[in-house]
Amino acid sequence: MSDSNALSDEWIAVSDDTYVGELGVLLRRAGEELTEIGLLTTERHRNLSGNVHGGVLMTLFDRCAGLISRLAMPGVPVVTASITVNFIRSVKPGEFIRVSGKLRKAGRTAVFADCEAWVGDRLVGTASGLLMRAQSGACRRSIPGEPG
Repeated sequence: MSDSNALSDEWIAVSDDTYVGELGVLLRRAGEELTEIGLLTTERHRNLSGNVHGGVLMTLFDRCAGLISRLAMPGVPVVTASITVNFIRSVKPGEFIRVSGKLRKAGRTAVFADCEAWVGDRLVGTASGLLMRAQSGACRRSIPGEPG
């Protein structure tokens, strides 16, 4: 997928009033075995070196893993316990980042998810996350664009 056709009709813009929404318009699409989110980066996402800040990528990985966990444990509030990120290549402002994720394993209280970030056909990062059932009393808020 190149940046010129990254925003095809398959992507749905999601309104988000949480921290993630501060990044800009988040896009989402979901298949039967794959969850994907995307962001068209801008100059406001750059770091002092002129590349997209690594925190943007980490936030996208966390959101994708969170969506996966919510599909695996419907109606159960979850929190990220651990996420390991590997930055492989830099991303330039103006490029479309597509993050795809898959469920690795789900148990009664934990979900393991693996994610990849792509710009066109370039793999720019990977992540592995462990998400845990939140302690009782946690607020379960729906994520904008979440299925169901």
